[in-house]
Amino acid sequence: MNLIVAAPAFIRTPGAAIAICAALSTAFVTAAAQSTDPAQFVHTYLTRNSFSAADVSRLEAGEVVSQVDAGRSTETEVLVVAAVKIRVPRAQVVSYYGQMISFVDGKVTTAFGRFSSPPAPADVSELAFDRDEIESLKSCRPGACDIRVSGTGLDAMRSTVDWGASDYAERANAFARKAAIDYVAAYRARGDAALVTYNDRAEPVALREQWQGLVDNSPMLQEYAPELKAYLVRYPGASLPGARDILYWVRENYGPAAIIAIVHGVVYEPPSHPDRTMVVQKQLYASHYLDGSLAVATLVDGQEGGRPITYLLYANRSRGDLLRGGFGGLKRNVARSQARKAATETLGTIKQMLESQPR
Repeated sequence: MNLIVAAPAFIRTPGAAIAICAALSTAFVTAAAQSTDPAQFVHTYLTRNSFSAADVSRLEAGEVVSQVDAGRSTETEVLVVAAVKIRVPRAQVVSYYGQMISFVDGKVTTAFGRFSSPPAPADVSELAFDRDEIESLKSCRPGACDIRVSGTGLDAMRSTVDWGASDYAERANAFARKAAIDYVAAYRARGDAALVTYNDRAEPVALREQWQGLVDNSPMLQEYAPELKAYLVRYPGASLPGARDILYWVRENYGPAAIIAIVHGVVYEPPSHPDRTMVVQKQLYASHYLDGSLAVATLVDGQEGGRPITYLLYANRSRGDLLRGGFGGLKRNVARSQARKAATETLGTIKQMLESQPR
């Protein structure tokens, strides 16, 4: 994680392959108050996001459909939208979705922890950088570091960790664990005011500004779920009946480097729409690649042949290193391709696993 020191001043957030990780990001998929027909709501939503009639037909036939940069991205962002129809009840999908967030398979996800309230050392006992990352931290300087580090975090790390000690690696990880606890505690107390400013590159990146930009570029969030937007933006100074918060950290292997992320998850069942569940993932920190990520998955009840089904809508708006140009736009093309691939594979896996289980 970003050795973030809480100056007075994490279903999961999966990173998707090389940079635009964040399994599910843009908080705008939600309930359409005007629609009582779930299929019509889903079809309208997809059409508004540049999906064709053929795409809608493929969805109803059981395929995963996806689009990237569907007319709402910027030069510094990637937006991926995907959907799938799953032939099981919504409660079953919600349960499995939650299991996926915390499942440690030892290959992609190597560690996971949920923060208690208040956060405690036991919450981060498994959080650790590997040896190569520790060596990178050892040589970190402002504006030149392979791991996302804040200015206050870098200063504190230098003054706290004895890099000449034989156990300097464990000391560095102990510092990182303490920094994570302090950061989450500060976020719970002060919300976005506590978000880190990365200082690992020549130009500092304020996560608070990145997050606000993601929200501002998601007009459907305000249109369809103003109460959710208000809650996310004003946290912890707002309430949202029907919602529960989950703050967690996760370590995942994607691309050339593992990612440690801290995420604020919100599971929301809108009182006005008892037929749906929303899972929001707001990224509070990522040790590599991502400057910001916002995700929403919306699970909607449906019927097919008299049996319950679930529509799963997924959106991901992310900002990251691979979106800053590159030779012939190559880096951006890689980011777009990986974002779409991750969304398609994730939804495909959920559908396959759930439909293969006995009803």
